[in-house]
Amino acid sequence: MFELSVHNKTSNFPPTILTIFGATGALSSDYLLPSIIHMDQEKLLPKEFKLVCVGRRDFTNESYLDFIIKKSKAIKKISQKDKKHFLKHLIYFKGDFDNPSSFAPMANILSDKEGDRHICYNRLYYFATSPQYFASIAHILKNYGLLTSCADHERKIRVLAEKPFGFNLASAKALNKLFLKYFSEDQIYRIDHYLGKETVQNLMVVRFANRIFEPLWNKDFIDHVEISVLEGEGVESRGEFYDQTGALKDFLQNHILQMLALVAMDEPQNLTTELIRDNKVKILKSLVPFDPKAISENLVRGQYQDYEKDLGKPSGTETFLALKAFINLPRWQGVPFYLRTGKALSKKITEISIHFKELDRCLFKGCAGNILTFRIQPDESVHLQINNKTPGLTAQLYQADLDFSYHKAFKGEIPPAYERLLLDFLEGDQRLFIRSDEIEAAWKFVDSISETWNGKNSPLHKYQTGTNGPEIAEEFIKKDLKEWWTK
Repeated sequence: MFELSVHNKTSNFPPTILTIFGATGALSSDYLLPSIIHMDQEKLLPKEFKLVCVGRRDFTNESYLDFIIKKSKAIKKISQKDKKHFLKHLIYFKGDFDNPSSFAPMANILSDKEGDRHICYNRLYYFATSPQYFASIAHILKNYGLLTSCADHERKIRVLAEKPFGFNLASAKALNKLFLKYFSEDQIYRIDHYLGKETVQNLMVVRFANRIFEPLWNKDFIDHVEISVLEGEGVESRGEFYDQTGALKDFLQNHILQMLALVAMDEPQNLTTELIRDNKVKILKSLVPFDPKAISENLVRGQYQDYEKDLGKPSGTETFLALKAFINLPRWQGVPFYLRTGKALSKKITEISIHFKELDRCLFKGCAGNILTFRIQPDESVHLQINNKTPGLTAQLYQADLDFSYHKAFKGEIPPAYERLLLDFLEGDQRLFIRSDEIEAAWKFVDSISETWNGKNSPLHKYQTGTNGPEIAEEFIKKDLKEWWTK
């Protein structure tokens, strides 16, 4: 997407120490460590690289790696040779955020690694913990001299914050204020792993590298847009966390609104970080906020039948959400954006579909509007539905796909999103990360929903596990003479 040669890029990486706080959690075992181990196997890490993994438990370097390998679903196999090589990078550090003094030895550990070779390492910090610990970690880094520069060399210091970045606008502003107390905006990497997915990145390529799409990308030619993030599983082990967020804050605030911004943004003059972000922020700030009437007419909440059983207590948290949003810009005036997400549904799928208007006048009977679909996961692909003639003596029309499948076109595995984003973090490329005003604009829109809905204007509709969600969600879109679309 950004004219990036990975192998050429990594050969120029400066010496780097990456520290992960929360290294024994599910995020680290399921995504971060598998990605870094694979990057090591593929020789994508800096030549001089150290990985400091911070957790509360008692581990040696070897026992920590064994713990990750055993716990991880993503590490299918690792040879003894690869394991031995990775241990050269790895340092496990036991620290307790509730006892900041336990981090005092970390400064010596990091500086000792530099002193061994007289090398000034870049210091990168990944906050892979609950946001409640972000302030403690930032204070620890500052108080124990972990943010200081080298005496003789320039040192890059960066921090990556995992989602959720706040739980509403006020908390997001407080977190931004906290981070900006210790870091400048160009040092802060707020992650949304959906932006690292290949087909999400492909949105901009398809739009801006193909002349046939961008001239039609507006209210004159597009009837509506749908974005669906559907999951087959329930909350499982995430129940306690999920009950505090629900579908609105767990998926819509970040993943869905980021994809919406990429779909709707204007073409940037170039692919520099700030121009891309400026255009995304313009969209997020132009989302029409919800009022009680809009909640009642343009939003559906649901909860799967066994949610309270899975959670172990009564709850009014939504596990399904469907809504109709509008963007108050001339380009998109009157175009509805239908957004939905839910758990315990009939299938796991993430798709974006652009529904073009039907022809004003069609010479043939049965002309349908064209649909451009981006399948984000699974089976990453792009589909364009067009009208064709069926074989025979009559001009009968048939809607068929022009399709592009990543797996068919490119043999081998598609790079995981976290791997791409970790690589950008190492390099210092912020284009796939989120700026502070993006976060705040998204939360402002979400707050207009969460602070307005109640049991009367937005009742919680039960639905069976393995279905498409509450039946009222189907009626919700059918009243606009449309249907939910998935390939």
